[in-house]
Order: sequence, then structure tokens, then C-alpha cells
Amino acid sequence: MKTILIAGAGQLGSRHLQGVKTSENELDIWVYDLSRESLKVAEERYNQVESENKTAHFVDSLEDVPNNIDVLIVASSSKPRAIIVKQVLASKKVKYMVLEKFLFTRMSEYEEIKQLIDEKGVKTWVNCPRRMWDGYSLISQYIDSTKPVSFDYEDTDWGLCCNTVHYIDIFMLLSGSKSFAVNLDGVEPEVIDSKRAGYVELHGEEVFTTDNGSELRLLSTMKAVEDAKVVIKNGSNTILYYEGTGKVFINGEEHDVKVHYQSGLSGILVDELLEKGTCRLATYAESSYYHKTYLSTIAPFINKIKGWTSDACPIT
Repeated sequence: MKTILIAGAGQLGSRHLQGVKTSENELDIWVYDLSRESLKVAEERYNQVESENKTAHFVDSLEDVPNNIDVLIVASSSKPRAIIVKQVLASKKVKYMVLEKFLFTRMSEYEEIKQLIDEKGVKTWVNCPRRMWDGYSLISQYIDSTKPVSFDYEDTDWGLCCNTVHYIDIFMLLSGSKSFAVNLDGVEPEVIDSKRAGYVELHGEEVFTTDNGSELRLLSTMKAVEDAKVVIKNGSNTILYYEGTGKVFINGEEHDVKVHYQSGLSGILVDELLEKGTCRLATYAESSYYHKTYLSTIAPFINKIKGWTSDACPIT
């Protein structure tokens, strides 16, 4: 029996839990959170999913968790994530780790965690799951790697700061690029409160360009956007992807793909790790580069508007 630890039993952690329960492996699942209320909700959601050969434990102390963990999923919000990683790795032997995004709010934490996972020998990935979606798997078959990729997404108040790294991740995979530059000239100079307390958001347009001429354009607006979609142009191909409905149009030809939710992916992810020792997500090295490049631009932008002198930027 393999041991799974989910650290963080909030909205996303409970969805990871539901997904892990669908794994084909025999699992001993531990859910850790300081909030008893969050643990209660997570247990209720766990019981909504039918599965055999699983046991689950809901605890508010790491001392109750076994010392050997096969897969650790850190599903907390971004501010406490580095502390949680340090606490778990200080007392537990972890084989594989999956971190939620936005990884960390402080630039210094990226190197601290890198050194720690290197020291402990923990293979680590970051959960930007579009790499696991059938839609992007299909689209990747039509990408000509010798030509630049144009990738556009526009929607209404969709959480630009929170979700940008998701699109950077899949864009970098499709474009085959290794580095990118960030342009925030189109971002509105007004910082707004995130839907999650203690975090911030922005509206406007972000543009990312790569060394091979590819471009990612992300726009969050307060105007109503009808039928939000990803628009990808590459060579002679024009691709429209309606992520919410699973409709993909490739040069006008319609394809239907599965609409993915985290509760339908975490079991697959755990099985890939346990059976192959790897998975389709970006590695910590890849994803931390994406995070740091974005954070090094967006943090000064936000801090200047807010008049903050902190080296942290509250993106979740």
C-alpha cells in the first residue's frame, strides 16, 4: 500500500483528495490541515466518491502522519506553502512531491525550496494541469515547431494574476521556448482585492514574447466576453479551444474533447508517479523559472501602485 499526503484541505485540496480516491492503486491517504472545519468538508467530499482499496485519515498535526510518504501534494495557498514544505520535509521522507501554484510569494523562497528538495532528493513537479488535458494533447499534434506560436486568451474578470502561470506553462510547452519576456504596458494601474482574502488581482493585458518569436497575450476585462476561448495560430493552422465546453476547432473542423477538473486528474497523476516515477507536469526547475520571471515583473508593478516596500507579492 502506498502512502499519500495532501497538505491543505481547502477547496483545491479537497478536489485533489476526490481525485486521488479514483487512483487504481491501493492507497493510504492522509489529509493534513490546521483547520478542523476544512478537514470536515474534505472528508465529506471524500465520501462522495466511491472507491475500493483506500483508507483515509484527517489530521491537524503532522506528528500523526507516517514518516514515509510516497506522494506529497501541497495544496495550500501560496503564502504558507514554503513553510509547509519545510515542515513536512524536516520530519518525513518524501519520494515525490507536487506543489500547487502560485508557488511562492517571495523570490527568496524559490531558491530555498530548490536547495531543500535537492538535499532531500525529492522529485518535484508543479500542478499546472493543462499539460494533462486532452484538448492540448490534440492541439500539440498540429503545432509546427519550426514556426512561432501565437496564443491569445481573453475573458471577463478571470483572475489574471492567479491564473497567468497556467497559460505561461502550456504556451511554453506548445511553443518549445525556453525563455520569455514580460510586457505589462497594457495592465491597468489599479490593484484590486482577490476573491481569496489577503491576495490581490489585476485587470488588463499581459504580453509574453519568446526568443523564437512566439507570443502569448492574456486579457482580463470587466466587459462581458461571449464564449471565451483560446485562439492559437501556428503556420497555416488556426485553432480555437473552448476550454469550458471541450470544443476544439482546427482550421474550422470541430473536435470534442473531455472537460477536465482537478477531481478527475489527481488520481491519474498519482498513478503516473507511482507506476512511472514521473508525470506530464512541468518539473520544479521549469515551473520555478516561469514563476520567477513573472514574479520579478509583476511584484514591482503591484508594489509601486500599493506603495509597499515588502519583497513579497500576494498572488495565489
